This record gives sequence, C-alpha cells and structure tokens, in this order.
Amino acid sequence: MHNPKVSVLIPAYNYGRYLGEAIQSALDQTFGDFELIVFDNQSTDNSVEIVNEFIKKDNRVRLVVNKTNVGMFRNYNEALLHAKGEYIKFLNADDKLHPEILEKFVKVLDENPSVSLVTSFRQEFHDGAKIISTDFHGLQNAKEMILLALSKLNFIGEPTTVMFRKENLNIGLFDTSLLFFADLDMWLRHLGVGDLYIVDEVLSYVRKHSMQGTQELKGHSDKSVFIAFQWPEYVRNSILMNRFGYNFYQEDSKTLKKIFKKSDKAAHRLLFTDTNNNKRVRDYFSSVKPLLYLRYFIKTLFKRN
Repeated sequence: MHNPKVSVLIPAYNYGRYLGEAIQSALDQTFGDFELIVFDNQSTDNSVEIVNEFIKKDNRVRLVVNKTNVGMFRNYNEALLHAKGEYIKFLNADDKLHPEILEKFVKVLDENPSVSLVTSFRQEFHDGAKIISTDFHGLQNAKEMILLALSKLNFIGEPTTVMFRKENLNIGLFDTSLLFFADLDMWLRHLGVGDLYIVDEVLSYVRKHSMQGTQELKGHSDKSVFIAFQWPEYVRNSILMNRFGYNFYQEDSKTLKKIFKKSDKAAHRLLFTDTNNNKRVRDYFSSVKPLLYLRYFIKTLFKRN
C-alpha cells in the first residue's frame, strides 16, 4: 500500500465550530499526496459528526477517537504514532492552512536534506490580523536558531506553522511535562539533528481567541506563575544537559549568560514586581520550590530587577 508523502494531523477537542474550516483548508491544498487524520480527544460537541461528513466525501480523511481525554500534548503524541507520511504537518483544529503550504514545504525538505524543520511567516486572525514574521529567512544554522529561540521564546511558530521529517522522531515525542512550550522544545530537538528553513511568506493562519489552550493557561494566575518558573529552569537544564546535542559552553558562554539573565528576569519580575500576583502565590512557591524562590528573592535584595 502506498504511504502518503505528508501526514496532516489535526488534534481536536470541542472545536466543532472551527474544525470544518481547518479540514477544508487542508483539502484545498495544491499538493495532493497526503493523508488527513483528525484525533478527537473525547469532544462533547459535534466535532465527530463534522469529521464524518468529510470522510464521506474524501477518502484521504480519517478519524481516530481517543477512549479517554489524554490531554493536549499526549493527543499530539497519539497522532504521531498513527502517521504514515514521510513528512509530518500538524494543523490545530482552530487554525487554517494556506493552499500552497504543503507544496512549498515539501519542496524545501525534498531539495534540502540537511533541513530537519521548515516554517514560514504566519498571520493571526479572528480577533486580529497581525502578521508574525522574522528579519531572516531561507536556510538557517540550527545552533544559532536554538540560541535565538532560548532567548526570544517561540519565534519558530505553532504546530500549524511547521513541518518536519518523520524519520527524525528518534529524538522523541512531545515532552508532556512541559505545560506551555512542549512544541518549542520539540522544534529545538529537531534542530539538534538538522537545520531550519524559513519561508518568507504567510502560509498559515493562527486563530486567537479566549478559549484556546495557551490563552487559558495564561489567564490562570497559578498556572501562569508556574510557567514563568518553568521556563528559566528549562533553559538552564537543557543547556547543562546538552538536550539539543550541542555543547554551547565551548563557544557561546557570553550568549548563554545573556540568555540565563533574561529568563531569570522574567520569573523574578512576575513574582516580585507584578502586582497581579498576590502574597498567596508567592508563599506557594517559597514553600514548594524554596531554593528557586530564594534565588529570585536575593536578586530583589540587590535590586536586580
């Protein structure tokens, strides 16, 4: 049986109002050699019915329904275990693809065997129309891109925006212990085995709304503070443990110091200078992670805000 060139994977949970638009954007691609699999995470809306209507019309569409709700990134991992394509293209159930994204991304990966990850400019929509771009494009050195991402968070993009090689999944699946940036961690591990290519066109559309997972995490005070703590520890531990396959200390010690300082400042600012976080939250972290809390408190004493 012929395996498709691309697996388009749509993890979905209660996004029936957007799901049809997402699926149609995949089916409207100028590149046709792909499978499209929706992974429903026990939705309670009409998501399953919507997918079944598409299945009747196009044999490239399949549906997998989880027996239980396994959480967002475990659902992403479930999708990866089912994918048969040479290349993997995620599409969030509330986002859309440009009609030429598969054609252009496949061309990049076919013509550049050193590239492990391809992305592009993207545009937010629904509550705004902001275009998210970078000052650079084309073939980019992986090591430099990892350091830049650790300094500036996820400029590479959401799952809807990237494509990677299935053969590189020996790096592992999404790390479900990382609540907020498991996708960025995945991209950086892929850059441990190849370079990044950035297409300087808007090829994906990312919907911004209050009910999406990342926005809900940001809006919850305790979770947002936890995320702010997790990021500097993730940065520090990833570099110390060579998580991405590079020994940055050999050539990039000055850059690392700047990255450590910037990530520490973000957590420190949230705990001690952000008035939205009350004493209860600070007391919680001082008891659960006392050494970590002490580090940021000492910075307060020396006025390193």
